[in-house]
Amino acid sequence: MYSIDTSGTIINWTAYKFTEKVGVKGKFDNFILAPKTKTGSVENILLESKVSINTMSVNSGNDIRDPKLKESFFKIFHTDTIRGEILKADQNKGLLALEMNNITNEIPFSYTLKTDTIFIDAIINLTDWKGEEAINSLNKVCYDLHKGADGISKLWPDVSVNIKLPVNKP
Repeated sequence: MYSIDTSGTIINWTAYKFTEKVGVKGKFDNFILAPKTKTGSVENILLESKVSINTMSVNSGNDIRDPKLKESFFKIFHTDTIRGEILKADQNKGLLALEMNNITNEIPFSYTLKTDTIFIDAIINLTDWKGEEAINSLNKVCYDLHKGADGISKLWPDVSVNIKLPVNKP
């Protein structure tokens, strides 16, 4: 049996640039995590949990990058809020319904419990949500910043997502 305090939750992301696929990390500062239950097994806590993420709270730790992410990516992507609901959670694997750009897709994720934290990991491909226009828009305003050693400007469509959910044993 575990209990959670959703106020300690962190939602991290890693996007990729350059042909060499170098990660750019960030997080979202404003979101709501609503578990169906706050106590129980890890699976019971995760199952049917919902998340609502304010995309304008994107935080890459770079004051120059963040306005570009908001204006040239999320506004073009027509996504003020990312919504998700965990549909399945069993034996360290699960399925998440994720809504962006007015499209909902189901994506697999994995989860592990380490000491006092549940770690949830997923990889999303923005093309599954018709994100090509937003990717191209961001790459255009960051063209020189996305050039790798080969001189090619590249922004990858896949994004790694990691959620850290603190838990306690009652």
